[in-house]
Amino acid sequence: MDWTASLLALLALPLLAVLIDSVGAARSSRFRTEHREAGSTSPQGLSFDVLVPIYGDIRYLTNLDYLHGYGPQIILCTTSGETDDFRQSLEEIAANHGFRIFYSEYAPPAAGTRRRTGGTVRDRVIRDALNTVVQADYVVCLDADSTSVRPLSELVGELRRRGDDVASIELVPQAEGPALVQLQRHEYRLAMRLRFVMPWLLSGACHAGTASAMRAIMAQHSLFFQGNDVETGLLGERLGYRMTHIPFAVNTEVPATLRSWWRQRLAWAGGEFRLYIVNIRFCFWHPFFWTYGSVVLFAFLLLRWQALAHPGMSMLAAAVLYFGMIYGIHWKYRNRWLLLMPFYTLITSLIILPLGMVWYFAMAIPEKNFGLIRFRRGSGGSGATRPRRRNAVGTAST
Repeated sequence: MDWTASLLALLALPLLAVLIDSVGAARSSRFRTEHREAGSTSPQGLSFDVLVPIYGDIRYLTNLDYLHGYGPQIILCTTSGETDDFRQSLEEIAANHGFRIFYSEYAPPAAGTRRRTGGTVRDRVIRDALNTVVQADYVVCLDADSTSVRPLSELVGELRRRGDDVASIELVPQAEGPALVQLQRHEYRLAMRLRFVMPWLLSGACHAGTASAMRAIMAQHSLFFQGNDVETGLLGERLGYRMTHIPFAVNTEVPATLRSWWRQRLAWAGGEFRLYIVNIRFCFWHPFFWTYGSVVLFAFLLLRWQALAHPGMSMLAAAVLYFGMIYGIHWKYRNRWLLLMPFYTLITSLIILPLGMVWYFAMAIPEKNFGLIRFRRGSGGSGATRPRRRNAVGTAST
């Protein structure tokens, strides 16, 4: 293998990461300045509900203390196929905290206590709740283990101030934890920078929007779990809704054990295969996004393995540059675990990614749902006629 191919195979990922970090940092700085000039957001008169999907095991509902202050604005979304013990526990929690409960008519084929990494449960209960019980003007979708330091009214207030329809936010993993958690903190930090470039890249743990926009989006959603957040944003953008990024910090719990991390990342890799390969026909919507996924992640996969199988001076040069770029990106937030970051990135791109292809079919076949994104123009409601403002980003009030 020649020197050029080796460099291309190993350096494509960090080169793109450098580009994302640079552009994202520039946009972040620019929009923070613009927001300071615009002033703070007043949350007066806001009408919003918070949808929290919970099913399978009540122990996954770990943010009760945080949710308590929102009372009846919280809608715990679950299925009609849960166990009697689950329903009793959920109803006790709702009564103690003043929450509402929504039972979707959908009953999953294999309800149980193990956290599901596939299926259609989450998006079904969200879609059904939007169509049945949500009457507020805005809605926040929030995972059962996620919290924020500042009130959600600030997030919704900022969305209203801008006049936008759907917002991605900034996810922040827990600060304490072993090396695996610290590596994910570096990883998430870069991923959040990408939202300044592509605000339609929503995060499943939390996103906000007008109730009307979310109803129209979910009416077209495939309901495939892995990659569901990106599909939501992609459909919203194509329907003409105005997408924005608000770096409103939301705390989320990332896996702290190798076993839980491995299981999560296999599922995520299956979702990436679903988005980048199964739905490659949408590559012209966002060429950079699909070039990164379809070409850099998957098409270069064999090339990266071939480069590692034929070590030499070119391989050594590529490795030095690779380590240098990874360090440069994360240098501002460096810690002792940064030494492991290049190896962490290689493991995810060389081992987990190809296994994710198999995992995709393991998720899709039992549900008979292959996550095909079907965009029907003109069926999205009022958003289809609204002026589109792409790449609208900024920062929430402080």
